[in-house]
Amino acid sequence: MTSTDIFLTQIQSDVEFIQRAKRMGLETLGDIMNVKLTDLRNKKEFTYLWYADLLNMLDKHGLLEEFQEKQL
Repeated sequence: MTSTDIFLTQIQSDVEFIQRAKRMGLETLGDIMNVKLTDLRNKKEFTYLWYADLLNMLDKHGLLEEFQEKQL
C-alpha cells in the first residue's frame, strides 16, 4: 500500500510531466493510483507518451504492479 498524500513534485522531477498531470487533476500519488485509464484517456491533456512516462515513474518507485491491479 502506498501513501496517497505524496505530491508528484516529491517523486518526479520532470516539470512538463507534472504540469500535464496537474492539468488533468492529478497532483498526488493518490490521485494517480485511484484514476481509471478510461477516465484519463478522455482528458484533453492525455497522451500515450505521457502515460508511458507515468508507467516508468511508477515502475521506478515500485508502484506499477499496484497501479495495474487497480486498473482491472
